[in-house]
Amino acid sequence: MTSRYIEIRPDNIPADGKISFKNGFPVLSFTISAQDGLLDPSTIRIVGDFNAYKDNLATPTPLRSGDNVTMNNRLGIYNVIESFNVRSVRSKMICESVRHYSKYLNTYLALNSSLQDQMGHLGETCLMMPNATSFRESVMESPANGKQTNSFSFHVPSGFMMSGNMVNLRPDAFGGLQLEFMLQPDSNVLYADNGSSTGIGDAHYELSNLKLCCEISDFTDDPPGDQSQGVFEFNTITSLYTSINSTNAQLQYNLALRNVISAFATFVPVQFINTLTADGQVSVYPSGDGSSNTSLAPIRRVQFLKGGSKFPADFDYVNNIVDDASVQLPDPQIVRNLVDAVSPDYTSDRFSISPANMNRDYSMTPSTTTDTAYNLIPEGGSVMGLGVKYGIGGAGEDFSTEQWGLSIDSDLKSDRPMGVYIFIKSRAQLVFSPNGVQLIQ
Repeated sequence: MTSRYIEIRPDNIPADGKISFKNGFPVLSFTISAQDGLLDPSTIRIVGDFNAYKDNLATPTPLRSGDNVTMNNRLGIYNVIESFNVRSVRSKMICESVRHYSKYLNTYLALNSSLQDQMGHLGETCLMMPNATSFRESVMESPANGKQTNSFSFHVPSGFMMSGNMVNLRPDAFGGLQLEFMLQPDSNVLYADNGSSTGIGDAHYELSNLKLCCEISDFTDDPPGDQSQGVFEFNTITSLYTSINSTNAQLQYNLALRNVISAFATFVPVQFINTLTADGQVSVYPSGDGSSNTSLAPIRRVQFLKGGSKFPADFDYVNNIVDDASVQLPDPQIVRNLVDAVSPDYTSDRFSISPANMNRDYSMTPSTTTDTAYNLIPEGGSVMGLGVKYGIGGAGEDFSTEQWGLSIDSDLKSDRPMGVYIFIKSRAQLVFSPNGVQLIQ
């Protein structure tokens, strides 16, 4: 086989080539057409330029020093993606759909990339930076009397893209692919790190010069055997959203999934979502301990359930160290469970979690000067979540007939709803033939 690299323009690009949620383009779509070749989905990159502006004038004003507008620094360009779909062009069947993609990646990137990665190649390709101030100054703000354009070339972490399988693009086999990226509203991407939206009510981001790049291997001869049908296996993410507002929270869901590998949940104050005054992409501890909405409400007990019974552990994860004022670190067993739930075994040496970003010694009041504010936590920002892994050696658990559950006891005593994003990792199969594509989970 011989390989070639191709570049594809978006399907829905406007005349000026600029994509902006504020100006009516919330979906970014690319189509890789059917052809005689094998696509390596891990080589797919979305390339383009990123700009952020203070207003929405005919010639918008770039952000300057003093505007205090920024994004979540660990996510970088991934801030702008709310969800994405992979479709079969031939049958329009959704092969993979990941909602709340940026929220998922906030935890995934912390547990699958090092600080050196985020300062190095990920900083160049995905516009990340583990320091919030450096990120704002180098990515968000433009120099005086100028406009700064940041180029990116980001990969798409997902089960379909990282399965290790090749996609047969022949029309009588899998066929072509369509990638759809749903963009985030500007107010859920940008925020003021001083907590004030004065003068930035029309702040927005803009993408331009967009294209998709990937590698395709051409068939030099007729491929051996029948290539028109087969099975494409991968791990995928199912996401759920709910909220809690009590010291004892009970979450129960019918997943209808046969092979669940792991699950994890992250938290963010509901009032942070879709507002320019706070970072709606953070993953923090519940807050509102009864004395103050900005004080953390530590988690004291965790149970993972199956059919209403404790599973896979038949005991509670109890966190008694929260009563010791001299200890601000989380229970190590909770940290270990989160790592096992999110990180594949082969990435166990690529972490950016540490006592600096996993402690409870911070406030939910934003600040531009102190690293005890949630938005200035060192080493990429806060990392917090509850996770569980099922099975041994990659074997999953059947939740097709029994409910998945999570029970949380915390110090959440204030009237302060906390958004809970739940991500379920399960094994999926795509069965393709000349008649179409079918997804089995």
